[in-house]
Formats: sequence, structure tokens, C-alpha cells
Amino acid sequence: MVAAPVRRTALVTGASAGLGVEFARQLAAQGRDLVLVARRAEKLESVAKALREEHGVRVETFAADLSLPDAPEAIADYTRGAGLAIDYLINNAGSAG
Repeated sequence: MVAAPVRRTALVTGASAGLGVEFARQLAAQGRDLVLVARRAEKLESVAKALREEHGVRVETFAADLSLPDAPEAIADYTRGAGLAIDYLINNAGSAG
């Protein structure tokens, strides 16, 4: 019996626009599952929906402002709770000002 290939998961910050969306698209095209993080939940979900439909990968979203000190721990708690192991991190979050 041949084992199924292991699916890898990438976490992409700043994933609601610009380079973050492009990183997510390229990773999804390679068959990577994704966790998308940015401040705008509705925009994240729109990006996630398109990637799921186009590439058939698992895409989770988590709205967070990474300028807040508790954001990284909240993201880690979310991924653990969802049973996700993060294999790649694309830390693309910009500055709020």
C-alpha cells in the first residue's frame, strides 16, 4: 500500500492584499494548505474562498492585528485548536502606520 503524500501547511500574514495574496496563490497552486492572517476578516474570507475553489486546498482564516502583543499567541492557539501544524511561515504583515 502506498502512503498518501503529506500535505504541508503555510501560514501567510498580510494575506488580504498585495504580496500576501500572491504568496498565498503560489503556495495554493503548489498544493499547500493555508492559514491566512490579516486584520480584515471579510477580505481574508474572500481570498480564501477563491483559493479553495481554484486549487482545492484547505484554507483557514484568522483575523488579527499583528501590531498587538497578544496576536502571535492567539494565532498559535487557533492553529493548535484546529489541529494544524505549520510547516512554512510567510511573514508579510505590513505596518499600520
